[in-house]
Formats: sequence, structure tokens, C-alpha cells
Amino acid sequence: MSAEYVDDLPYVRHFIADLSPARLRLVAALNGLVPPPEVDFDYCELGCAHGDTLAALAAACPESRFLGIDLSAAHVASAKRLARHGALENMGVLERDFADLAHEDVGEFDYIVAHGVLSWVSPEKRKALLDFAKAKLKPGGLLHVSYNAMPGWASVEPLRQLLLFGGASEGAAAGTSLERARLGLEFAQSMERAGADYFAKNPAASEMLETMAKAGLPYVVHEYLHEHWAPMYFARVAWEMAASDLHFVGGLPVYTNFRGTAVSEAQERLLAHVTDRATFESLKDFATDEFFRRDVFVRGTPPRSAATTSQFLETTTWGTVTTELPAARSVRLLHRTVSLEGPALLALFAALAARPTTLPVLAQRPELAGFGHEALRAALTRLVVAEQIVPMRAQPPPRSAAGADDLYVVPSVYNQTMLRRLSTDAPIVMASSVAGTAFPMSALEGLAIRMMTEVPATDRERWVDDLVGRSVLRIRIGDRVLEDRESQRRAILDTVEQLRPRLPKFVELGILEPVP
Repeated sequence: MSAEYVDDLPYVRHFIADLSPARLRLVAALNGLVPPPEVDFDYCELGCAHGDTLAALAAACPESRFLGIDLSAAHVASAKRLARHGALENMGVLERDFADLAHEDVGEFDYIVAHGVLSWVSPEKRKALLDFAKAKLKPGGLLHVSYNAMPGWASVEPLRQLLLFGGASEGAAAGTSLERARLGLEFAQSMERAGADYFAKNPAASEMLETMAKAGLPYVVHEYLHEHWAPMYFARVAWEMAASDLHFVGGLPVYTNFRGTAVSEAQERLLAHVTDRATFESLKDFATDEFFRRDVFVRGTPPRSAATTSQFLETTTWGTVTTELPAARSVRLLHRTVSLEGPALLALFAALAARPTTLPVLAQRPELAGFGHEALRAALTRLVVAEQIVPMRAQPPPRSAAGADDLYVVPSVYNQTMLRRLSTDAPIVMASSVAGTAFPMSALEGLAIRMMTEVPATDRERWVDDLVGRSVLRIRIGDRVLEDRESQRRAILDTVEQLRPRLPKFVELGILEPVP
């Protein structure tokens, strides 16, 4: 392990939806900024790891350019292999330290993202990241950073010290990161079982210990064993950013951008006198005991206005990724509940679930016109806050009937590659050029999609029998692993039936096309 990075163990593979330009543009627009381009943009991910997020977004935005930077040779090789297999000619990867690139000609970017970097590097490397963003981000461009936050980590930070003590025992200091993580985790678990008051008085530490056990040792290594691990207060991050002409815009999840949903009613009343956004963000973190922040910053000080937000809401094509609202007709946030009841909201969602379009077009429809434009706009905003609708960057293809023999094709080479990942630990992520982002999928769902794109309906049971008979499948439903072949067979066939109502939505998103 180097002084700065864990480099003897590859990072856990995952797709981070927050890094999509579509979500970053949404945060900017909701906070009054004209967002960077929706198409034909330049995007850079610092610390791209295996490139799972970078590749998915490159597949979803084929007319734009994506660059990943990572210090690990294993990560870079993995990302390049993914780009090659997915035919992603708009994606490049560099095996470099971003600290060396601020003055090199790697281009300028509309979006720079760094997930899980800021809290895990030294102050000098953190300064280098900000120098890179200042030098390479276009004026008005967006920087996304995520980091462990205070005060949430205040009661859990000692757990890391316990891991380090345990990992340094029995001569493990000279061993691998994985071995140190194993010994450290076992030691912390032993302390909890022995009734250590630290765990009794800090239930969040016990919860984190359980999370570690479920997530696995690679997660423990990369989350806790970096030499320069440090949770940070928002005020400190914002101050460092401002010194590099990077200014706070907003954050994710979407609801955190609105006072009426970011904190409880009592907390909102208490903080009503706080008009400065940065001060409010700092106090909000105490109100919510924030553990992990996902912040968006802008280079420079472009103008902001409510009119910009209004124009974005009016001119954006909105759509859904599901066909139904939650059964409870509400979404529970950290301290609030967003109601999804009301005739205008229900009618608006139904219209968008059937076909993405803009608010002015919806307001002219006979079945919606009676609600009035303002009521529809309020309903749309509530659906945005509850993340029940998403911006679409392209008009979807026209709705069509199921393909011949209920058969479909996968038009994207990248998505075809994803469906071959069924026996690996890598995530299955389906890119949508309509939404400009990608959507994770379980192994069971991937198998079901494969069946409906490769096998006529009359042959599907035989195909499943052959698959489970000749393959070593690792199929999970929640925390349960399906070991026997009959359970696997039944689970695959059941998933096909569960997915069938969603197939028109997959077609709408450009993930599938019906066979004529």
C-alpha cells in the first residue's frame, strides 16, 4: 500500500448514478444556474476505478467525450477492457495521478467528478484535485465531490482506530491490506461481543460494523485503511473550494436542495433566519447527523435566478423509469414525507409514465388542462423532489407492440456486454441514451432480459434448464443465495413474468427494441 492510496487491492465495483451529467444538470438548474450542455460535452472522472460508471455514462451519451483518470494499473486495464468490449470510442482512460495533470494538455471539461476521493487523500492531494478542477473545468462547469462528513462520523471515527489496532496485531503490519482488514474487522467484532462500552453507547458503530461484514473486506480496505482518512465538515470543504474559485451549487439527493424537505419542520423553523446557503448547509448537517455528502460546485460565479429554474422546469422533457408510483403514495425522506396524492399529481404522473414530454405540452391536454398550469407545475416539482420523474435528453422512440414472438433486441453493444456479466461480481448496468444515464440491474433481471432477446418464447423453459444445468450461477434474492438448480430455474422464469410489464419502458428508454 502506497503512502497515498491503497494499491494492492482493486476497488469494489459499482455504478454511481449521482455522477451522471443529467443529475448534475438537475442540481444546477434547481439552484438557479444555467447548467452545462446536455449533449456534446466533455466529462472527466478522477479516481475512475474499474470505469463502471464512466463506461455506462459514455454509452448513454455517445456524442460526448469521457476521460477517466486512476493511479491503479489494474483499474485502468479493467476500464480499458470495458471500453473495448463495449465499443466505446468516446471513452479514454489514463493511468496517472491527477496531481500531475493540472498543467498537461488533457483538454477542458464541462463536468469533473470525484466520488470517494476527497476524504481519503492527504491535504496536499486534495489541493491538487482542486487545482486540477480550477485549471480544467470550463467557466460554469460543474464539479461533483462526495466525502465522509462530520458530525455524522464523530461517533464512528473511533471504529477506524479499532480496526487499525486490530490490523496491526500479530505482525500484520507487514502483510497485505486484505489481511490487515480481516484482522482488524475480527478484532472489532470480538470487542463488540465482549461488551465494550464503546459499542453499547454508540449504536451507529455497531451498525457500521455490520455494514462492513456484509460489504466484504475489499470495502473495508478502501473505506478505512487509507493513510489519510479524514471525515470533513462542509464548511471546511466549501472554504477550500472557494479558494480555487469553485462555489457551492447544491447537492444530492435532490430533496436536500429544498429547505422544506431537507430538514424537519421544527428544524426548518429554527433555521428560518439563516439566509446564507453555506451556513444553512453546515447547520443542516448537525440537524441530520450527516455521514456522507454529495456536493456540486461550479467554477466561477455565473448568475443565478428563479427564472432559470422556471425555464428548466418548463422546457425539459420529463419522463419516468417506472410505470407506477409507490404503493404507499408517498416517499419517506430522512425527516419528511413527500405525499404523492392529489388529482393533478396522479394525472401528471400517469401522462408522463405513458409518454415523456414537457410541461407546456401536458398543460394543453384535455384531461390535464382543467387543473391549471400552476397546479401542474407544483405537482411536477413534487415529483422531481421525490425522484419519481427524471429529465430526458431525447425524445423516446414511438411506443410499439411487443416484438415477434415476444422477442426483443439490445441495440447497444455496451448493453450487450453487460448481459454477459452474469457470472461476475461486476455490476450489470444498462445505458439509456434517452435518459442520458444508466440503470443497475440484478443478475436475475439480466438473465430474464437475455432470455427475451435471445430465445423464442416456446424455447425458454428448455433454455433455462440448459443454463442452470451447465453453469455455476451465483443468484441472490436479497441476502439469500439460491443454491439448488430448481430454485434458480424458478427464480429466472418468475423474473421474466415480473419484467414483462416493464418491457415497454425499456423500449421507451432505448434499452430494448422489439423485433419486427
